[in-house]
Formats: sequence, structure tokens, C-alpha cells
Amino acid sequence: MTESPPPSPGGPARMPQIWDTDISRRSPAPPGFGPPPPQFGADPGGAGGGPHGRRKALIVVLALALVAGLGGGGWLLWGRTQKAPQHRAEPSAPPRVDTRLDWIVRNPDKDKALPNPKHPATWFAHGNVIRTWSRQITALDVRQGKEQWRIALPGELCSASRRLDDDTAAVMYKKDGDACTGLMAVDVRSGRQKWDQRVPLHDARSSDYGDTQVLVFRGRVKVMGTSESATFAAADGKVLEHPRLNPVDNCMENRASTDGKTLLSVVRCSLGSDREFLQRIDPGTGKEDWTWKAPEGLTIRGVLSVDPVVVTVGRTAVTDTSTDLISISPQGRTRAVISLTDHGGAIDAIVGKDTVYLASADRETAASTKENRIVALDLATGEKRWESNAGGNRVGTPIGFVGDKPLIYQGAQSGEGGRLVTLDPRDGAPTVHKRMPSESSVEEAELATLGEVYFRDDKVFVVAAAEIRPENLMMSFG
Repeated sequence: MTESPPPSPGGPARMPQIWDTDISRRSPAPPGFGPPPPQFGADPGGAGGGPHGRRKALIVVLALALVAGLGGGGWLLWGRTQKAPQHRAEPSAPPRVDTRLDWIVRNPDKDKALPNPKHPATWFAHGNVIRTWSRQITALDVRQGKEQWRIALPGELCSASRRLDDDTAAVMYKKDGDACTGLMAVDVRSGRQKWDQRVPLHDARSSDYGDTQVLVFRGRVKVMGTSESATFAAADGKVLEHPRLNPVDNCMENRASTDGKTLLSVVRCSLGSDREFLQRIDPGTGKEDWTWKAPEGLTIRGVLSVDPVVVTVGRTAVTDTSTDLISISPQGRTRAVISLTDHGGAIDAIVGKDTVYLASADRETAASTKENRIVALDLATGEKRWESNAGGNRVGTPIGFVGDKPLIYQGAQSGEGGRLVTLDPRDGAPTVHKRMPSESSVEEAELATLGEVYFRDDKVFVVAAAEIRPENLMMSFG
């Protein structure tokens, strides 16, 4: 049964009551801490994409589903000396560490000349891995990599929703020349288009919404940009909202993020205070639960996590540069502020219940290889709990969790395949979880560079990046 879309706040965005932020309470960054967080855009917890084009390093996005029994009773009982109760089933064998290459998808010669897709997305549904490319959406069977369905896009991809909602995804594409005004909703179960239309515009001088983001949440499709925003019914594309700027303070929602349960909205007010606000929206009423004000002189660059709330901020005058990571309480108050000012580039990060795990910048080792460290920081205090090299001699990127253990992808190198490593949340001690074969290490390294890695249903998927035109598009290990 499809849930009815919740009501939304009435009228244009307004300047609400807020909790202020004291940036002076920030904690210093630990030694060796990685470069600043990614630009806002990918929804956390699912896709999350990554900061494409911000460093020549691995950008990894999580699409993680837990293996049955992992972190649960079966694993907790494994190896115990006590006799198990008669009604308890014997624990199953642990998952295989060494993997094999299940399949690889080549890039057709005819597609190598196509423009690189902007803000692509990857979804997993109904036994398929589904990817948005420059001019199409393709579903591949996760077991064999065979194409299950394909939907052609009328124009070049502009952006895509990071998450699915009731088997619905949405994409923006170029409909009028170079203007990103086409909006399409698709059903990933049937592999068919639900509807396709042009987004409305208030300002006839504008060609589109500008730097658009599309999000699907509770029966609605939200399209947001730097100049306008609109909301549509996911079922039929009916326009539900197309607000004008508030003439008093020029406030507008221009970004949002969701974990599927909660919606965080970024509202920018360009008159008067010229500040940005983060709102948590009640999905039942469409009203804000609380509003948090970004520190003066800072803009919200990204949302690392919706629950718990963790954002990255940067100096307003400096484009795409994050300077601080801020954790926010369930009541909308600042918990901890961690300075990233002294570290350039970008970071990869995952957020647990009370800890954020960040990848440091890589460095050269004595063995002429590169490695980095994973730093665990307390979300309540900003203090460092531990740091780990995750086994050393590799550059590792956090991509998700196995139970409560951070899961790190370490890329292929020197004739060795990549590997997934779990870290003990208490002290960072590493354990190899998956090891990719050496025979495909060259293809894996080429594909993973600037690409995306997913761990789903005990399989590893490596997907080509948007910035390059590789020989291969995707590979899967199991």
C-alpha cells in the first residue's frame, strides 16, 4: 500500500527560530587527519556518491546490506566452549574471504565518445544493480551481469536521486539545449518510465533551476537548485509545490538530504543575515522539528549523516572548500565542531551511532607504496578515539559497516587485488573481510580510481566514475 505524501510547509521558506552555533568551541583536527569533506549532494546512508573531481583518489559510495547473521547471534556464539541449548541451530560457516571475479561489463566503443554523466547514481533493487549513464538507465542482474532492462533518456543526464522510494527513482536531464529542465520518474521494479515532464519556471530569464538536485521521499519528488525549487507527486508527476522566494528575507530551500526516514533541508536566506539554515522536517506534518543556523561566515557544504546529524561547513567566500565538521544533537544544537582547516583536498567518511570514521590523506611509505589512516572521532566531544592504518601499505576508504564495525575498501596495487577490511570499533584493529583476486587487479585498479565501490549481499561491486571514459563500466566479485 502506497503511503500518502505528507503535507509540506505552507508558503515559501521563512526565517525560523534557530539554535545558534559557537564556532569557537571546535576541537582541533588530529595529526594526519584527512582533507575536508565532500560537497553537498549525495544522500547519506545509501548512495552517497562522493566528491567527484576533487582529488585524484578513490571516491567510494556505500550501498551496504548486512550478511545474515553477521554481527548477530550466530557470530557471537561461534567458537564458544559452552554447550549450546538443544533448540539452537548450529552456526553457519563464515563467509568466504577470498572472492572471484563474477563478471565484468565492457564499455561499448560507440559509448566512449558520449559526454560523462553528471551526478550519476547507483541503486540496488529486485536482484539488479541499476546505474544511470549519460543517456540511459540500465539494470544488470547482480549474479551474472546480464542486462535486464534499459530506459533511454531524451537528453544528457544532469542529476539523479541517490535513494529509491517505493521502487521509484527520479532523474533530471537536458531537455532544452543545455538547460536541465527534463524530469523523469522511473519504476525500478518493472523497468519502465512512470512519467516525464518539463519543470516549471517562475523566472522567464532563467533557463533552469541551476545546479539541480533531485530527491525522492515519501511519495514526492523534490527538485532544488540555486534559483528555484518544486515538488511533484511521485505517482503521476503532478506539481504539488512551486514556491516563490520570500520577499522579506529571500529565503529558499535549495538542497536536501534523507535516509529514507528523516528529511534534512538546507534553506538559504540571501537578504539581511545572508545565512544558511539546516531544518529537520517532520515527515508527518511537513513542518520543521528544529532549525540550526550555520555559523556566521560559513556555508553548509555537505551532510555526512542524517541520523545522527553530521554536516560539513566551509568559508562562504571559498568555493567548495570545507573547513569544519559539525555534529548536531537530536534537539538541533551543536555538539562538537572539528577543524579541518589545515588539511587540503577531500575526505571520505562514514558515521556510526556515536563516532565518525574519516580517511586521512595518503602518504608515501618506506616501501615506496602509499597508505593512509582511518581516524575515529567522538561525535559528542570531537576528540580522537583511535587511528588505524587498517593493516598498512594500502590507501583505505570507509564505505559502510558490517554490524557495528567500520568497513574499509583498500584498492588493488602491485599485482594484488583490493580488499575489504573491518575495524574493531574499540581500538581500530583490522580484520580482512574480503580479498579480491590478483588476476583482475589491473582492471580493478583502473575502474576504482575515481570510481565507486559498493558492498551488497556479500558481493563487491566496482563502478566506473563519471569523470573518465574507461574500458570497463562495472565489475562484481563474490
